[in-house]
Amino acid sequence: MKFNFKVLSLVVLLLSIGIGTVIAQDDTYKVAFLLADSPSDQGWNAAHYRGIEQIKELGEVVEENGLSFNVALEDGTVLEVQVVENIGYNDADIERVARQVINGGADYVFGTWFDSMSAISRLAEEFPDVLFEHGSGYPFVASNDTNFSTYFIRIEESDYVAGYVAGLLGYSDVGLVGTFSIPEPVRGVNGFALGLQDGLAEIGEDPAKSNVQVIWINSWLDRELEVQAATALLDEGFTVIRQMADTPYSSQTTCETEGNIAIGYGSDVSGVADCSLMTNEWKWGAYYVPQVQAALDGTWETHDWWEGFAADALGITGWNDELVPADVQEKAQALIDSIAAGEFNPFCGPISGTGLSPEGDVVEIDVPEGMCLSDMDQLTMQWYVDGVSGEYPAAPPDGFELELVEAASE
Repeated sequence: MKFNFKVLSLVVLLLSIGIGTVIAQDDTYKVAFLLADSPSDQGWNAAHYRGIEQIKELGEVVEENGLSFNVALEDGTVLEVQVVENIGYNDADIERVARQVINGGADYVFGTWFDSMSAISRLAEEFPDVLFEHGSGYPFVASNDTNFSTYFIRIEESDYVAGYVAGLLGYSDVGLVGTFSIPEPVRGVNGFALGLQDGLAEIGEDPAKSNVQVIWINSWLDRELEVQAATALLDEGFTVIRQMADTPYSSQTTCETEGNIAIGYGSDVSGVADCSLMTNEWKWGAYYVPQVQAALDGTWETHDWWEGFAADALGITGWNDELVPADVQEKAQALIDSIAAGEFNPFCGPISGTGLSPEGDVVEIDVPEGMCLSDMDQLTMQWYVDGVSGEYPAAPPDGFELELVEAASE
């Protein structure tokens, strides 16, 4: 009898790491995650990587190489998870790297940031046998019915909770460091402002006296610009700074002066900003794990996914027990439970606000009691609720045509 020593060596290796089934070298499924920056940013990319790492729960990790890793599954398949960081924001660079992972055998590709949309959507048309996903808060216009889905988290639900906490603590004037004045951040700003007003009203303060002053840095993450914006707001007299940039530098800058208060965003900032009240964070694993499993099972379907607390895709972390009393934390949790159960919608009227018309005129916007902003109203939001100040978002080309929906009956 003639032995194949290569096969025997492979069996011994697999048994030594606790796997009882021989895995053929070509019995693999390759998933590639593309990141604009590095998980070391302590913000957007760090949050995505936390979610990516949860894919390890699908089996047993048999190899790790930097950010990438392989997982041995029960059926003998090796799930290869490739993570490519620091791709940047240039469309040509994004397409070049995406092509590299596809040519390297990727079966499934995730573009995890706004700027990857164009390249990912083009490649989805070119490679119909590869699955593609694009994650962004942009209106869902790019998905197709074959191999391309979009996904995002309803971060504005937890923006509302963050504002509610600040209001319950009596803070009425908040400086906010924003990224781009496109619908995703704008509805987060509005969600925060509405929560702030409701928190103030609950403690008997006049919500009309609240002010959320926004500075847009026109970048997703830029340490220098984030520091400059936070400093400018602090110099204007704001002692409470809401971080909404993708990295923690505005919160960190705020906490360098005693007596200031920061509110984190996306990833827990408590380790670098000790004056932060809390952080509302993204939990991308709630999407990544079931989606990868569906691809493995052959049940993957195209969709436009947009979920929040109900899907456990959001959380509140980094509570500062010295600054936020236990009863306030309990009220925040009760609010989260109510939103998750569909019992409360932060974007139901009465809500009033203003925006700019295509001609540059200020337009009043009204959401009456009993009506709510539809998903598309939120996904295209280019106006401020009352109580928000700062440079207006660009006017929508066709003006403001809210479709509104009736509030769910109690």
